[in-house]
Amino acid sequence: MTVGQSGSVAAQSTSTQSSSGAELLTAALSKKQQEAEGQMALQLIQSASAANVPAPSGNSGFQVNIKV
Repeated sequence: MTVGQSGSVAAQSTSTQSSSGAELLTAALSKKQQEAEGQMALQLIQSASAANVPAPSGNSGFQVNIKV
């Protein structure tokens, strides 16, 4: 191996490390985003509980108009 070849191997190694770092950063950001979306979904589900729905009043919904 000559000096020029060892330099290109070092450049390739640095390039690989750089792309691995970018991949790790992307994966970490993706994980954080998924966790945030999961938390928002849980909050939405909890806010839509049956306790928040008002009770029906009167006789609405008991009469059905049918035309033949």
